[in-house]
Amino acid sequence: MPPTFSSPPRRTPRLRRISGMRWSPVACITSTKRSSKCFPRCNLPPISGIYTTDVGEKTDVVTVNPSIIIDRFHKLEKWRRPFFSVLQRYENASVLLPAFYNVRNTLVSFRVKYMLDDFQSRQPVYFFHPQYLSSVSRYWLSLGVRARRISTGLILVTAALELCEEVHLFGFWAFPMNPSGFFITHHYYDNVKPKPGFHAMPSEIFTFLRMHSRGILRVHTGTCNCC
Repeated sequence: MPPTFSSPPRRTPRLRRISGMRWSPVACITSTKRSSKCFPRCNLPPISGIYTTDVGEKTDVVTVNPSIIIDRFHKLEKWRRPFFSVLQRYENASVLLPAFYNVRNTLVSFRVKYMLDDFQSRQPVYFFHPQYLSSVSRYWLSLGVRARRISTGLILVTAALELCEEVHLFGFWAFPMNPSGFFITHHYYDNVKPKPGFHAMPSEIFTFLRMHSRGILRVHTGTCNCC
């Protein structure tokens, strides 16, 4: 038996700090984010140009919802290079997809892998394990998050809590007004809302806030330090 398999680690090593960036315009970059050991982002958010000051560029993992590939990049049947160019903004960040959530996701997710191989990219591609997604959904349902499909952000937060000693959330919000009472867009880069009936965003956010009050994680909703 190869030594790799004959001597597995006794326990999964835990990262000291992880910061997750979603997409709501309620918080921006701080020293906490810059010092994080791991920094994932949800669903290909823009991080260059006018956004860099607020959201930073550090990215260790970026998720891709297959619906983005289908709607914006024509299933990668022809628009391969434009999609590759988008991924290059995140440099060597790992690309994470729910390939086995349904059959439609599987095809386009594998196309992402093949495309990066064809372009000789160094970005690794990972797929969520379907049993893990099912377990995560059942767990949050037992805690009152009733959704047809839990959000990518909630899945990443779950993984972060399993892997890290300290978890910070930035841009996790689901309401038209920020905590200071000002109207905000749904994303920091646009105001496109999710399809109704799929996610339970308010329920997810209230769950995070309860966890914040108990010291389980830290939800950041304030303005930039420089503002």
